[in-house]
Amino acid sequence: MSEAQTTNRAEFTRDNVEDLFFLEAELLDAWKLDEWLALLTPDATYYVPPNDSPNADPRHALFTIADDMLRLKERIIRLKDPNCHAEYPHSRTRRMVSNVRIKDIDGDRATATANFLVYRHRRSEPPRVFAGHYIYKLKRVGADLKIFERRAVLDAEELGALGAVSFIL
Repeated sequence: MSEAQTTNRAEFTRDNVEDLFFLEAELLDAWKLDEWLALLTPDATYYVPPNDSPNADPRHALFTIADDMLRLKERIIRLKDPNCHAEYPHSRTRRMVSNVRIKDIDGDRATATANFLVYRHRRSEPPRVFAGHYIYKLKRVGADLKIFERRAVLDAEELGALGAVSFIL
């Protein structure tokens, strides 16, 4: 049995959290969106907050994206549809995830952060770079760590020059 098979994947260690984040980046870059959804809890949320108020509450501010699991599933159905002209053929992306830190552990939940760069290549458009940091709320579910909340905080002052965020950051 390999070391990976004997390690408890549900422990909140930096290695386990990094593995989760790196797997997430790999799945999103490969457009394996259904597999990506499996990394989330059934009640997960995905946020891209406003640039001028990254710590805002989505109930009281206009977010670029504020999706619950139902909206995420609908978004993925739309992104995989050939009639979704914003992402068909889909963008080619490459994510770089670094500086993974576990900020807080409370029982079966933890908060972790990471920096990101997402390179987006789209036909007939110049390459775009999205930079920022993620704030994750993680939950232990059986033998796995799952994403309960995912917040992608962009460093850009404004999104206009970056174009539409029609893919999952």
